[in-house]
This record gives sequence, C-alpha cells and structure tokens, in this order.
Amino acid sequence: MLSKSDTYKIGFGPKTEANSFAQSGVKVAAALNRFPEFRCGFFSWEPFDLDELMSYDVLIFIKYIPDLSMLKALKDKNKVLILDYQDTFLYPSVYEKSVVRRILKRLYYFKTESSLSRAYALLDGCLICTPLLREVVSRAGMNPLELPRQIYNDANETLFKQPSTKTDGVVLYWTGVSLNQKQNEPILPVLKRMHERYGARILYDTDQVGEHDWIEYRMFDNKTWAKDILDADIAFRWRDTSNLQKFKDPNKVQGYMAAGLPVVIHPTASERLIVEDGKTGFFANSAAEFESILVRLIQNPHLRHEVGMAAHAAVWKQSSLKIHVELLRVHLLTLLGAS
Repeated sequence: MLSKSDTYKIGFGPKTEANSFAQSGVKVAAALNRFPEFRCGFFSWEPFDLDELMSYDVLIFIKYIPDLSMLKALKDKNKVLILDYQDTFLYPSVYEKSVVRRILKRLYYFKTESSLSRAYALLDGCLICTPLLREVVSRAGMNPLELPRQIYNDANETLFKQPSTKTDGVVLYWTGVSLNQKQNEPILPVLKRMHERYGARILYDTDQVGEHDWIEYRMFDNKTWAKDILDADIAFRWRDTSNLQKFKDPNKVQGYMAAGLPVVIHPTASERLIVEDGKTGFFANSAAEFESILVRLIQNPHLRHEVGMAAHAAVWKQSSLKIHVELLRVHLLTLLGAS
C-alpha cells in the first residue's frame, strides 16, 4: 500500500494495434496523466515481461491477462491488477443464467474454466461499461468496476452530420473487422435491394476487402474515423443472439450516435440501454423490419436528421472521455487505498 502523497505508476496494455488499446490505453492514459497523482505508461506482451510489469503500481490489462504464475508473482508484490473487459470472452459457464446450464458447462469445460477462474480471482477488479455484466464478472470471481465507456470519436461532439435532402445515393454504413462481416449475412439481401432499388451505397469501414462487388470496402483508419464517418447517412448494426454478442460493448453504436447518425440495429441487451427505439435510433427484430426502417429513412431526409440529432444529444450527455477518466480515477484511488 502506498501513501497518499505518492505518485502512482499506472500501466496500460498489452500494446497492440487494436482500436481497444488506442482508445482505452493510449487515449485514457494521456487523460489520466493530467492528474498529478498518476504517471502512466504501457507494457508489452508475447510474452509478458515480469520485470516490466513489476515497474507499475497498477496494471490495467485490456482484454488479455498474463498466466497464473505471473499474476501470483505480481500479487505477492501487492500490485493492483485490473481487467478492462472490452469485448473479451471470460469462459462459457459465467454467461449462463440457468443454474443447470451453468453447472453443465462448468463440468464440460472443467479444466479450462478452473485455470481461468483461479487467474481471475487474483484480479482486484474488472472494468465494465454496462450493468449487464455485473453478474457475469462476479461469477468469474471478479469485482465489477462500472464506468461509462468513453466515446471513441471525440471530434464528433462538434463535428457531426449535417442535414441533407438526398434520397438517392444515401450511404448505409457499417464498421468492424473483417471477421465480423459475417454478422451481416442475414441482412445482405436487404442491403443489396437497397442498393439496386433505391440507389443506396453500402459502405464498410473495415480491415479487409470482402467478396461483394456492390459493397464499398474502405480501410478503417482510427486517426480519420471522426471525419470518415460523416460520409454516412444511416448506420446499421446486426448481431447474432449468442452469449458472446449479447454482452458486447455498444461502443460502435455509441460512435455512430455520437456522429449524429440515425442507427438501425438488431439490438443486443447492452445496446438497448443506450438507444431509445424510435427516438435516438431504431430496433429491427427481423430482416423484414430492418428493410422497412431503411426504406423509411432513405425516403425521409428530415427523419434521418431528427433522429440523428436526438442520438447525438443523448449520447454526449451520457458519455465522454472526461466522465470515463474521472470515474476511473475514483476506482484507482479506492483500490490503492488513497481515496
């Protein structure tokens, strides 16, 4: 335990090329460094280096943690260890509401889950951005530390979608890694009809060109995303109903809203908490509903702008980097015993 007069060294990592590290590592560290009691840095992996990790008082692991023996060594030196959940997957049984299914999965995955549960039990907390994950991380033996996810596209607070009167060439927009492009398979026929019947452009900001010649694939660039996203008129998101997707961080939908775009989503439970159906976005519970909403928005520019502006106002009221970092500071000082 450190005294209240000390400067605490906070390590973020592991360093990756992922957007999660750029946003929740680099950006958050820069904001946290403005507080005099913190000095932030970054650590590597593949493999993790114990000496490097030992140089910090607090370690915030963004999605990935070291092995059990390394975690034990860190705890022996009284390091504060935190997992930033993001969109990680802990282990199967913790996502089951049914006690029977939870027990069955626990037995089936016993070896893997036993090892992981011992590792998670050594952590001092797990950062989550939705209350839906409270029970999940608690079942994994971690203390849930809630804070609203910061908005990734900060510039869109003042640089947002302006009104448009177009009904032809309307841009339907999605962003994500190539692995997640398959999430859109149930609605691909709808998107193709929007392209062919209404002249809509289908734009993916992604990391790999896909197979469809009627979709425009553009390489995602985090540095220019706040500007690039304004090429869109309507944003969409489609998820399957798996446990992995159910608890996914709603950061992408939040980003669309932050740019003043109307969103059409097959919503996860976490997305339902940030979107008000019909006011700040639209829920589509089937491909047919998805198509009906898209046609309505394509043909009604005023509705696009009205819903987009309502989304922009709502999301910036609820979340920001400033709010995120201030609450993170409270969590850190509490865990350090310096609050």
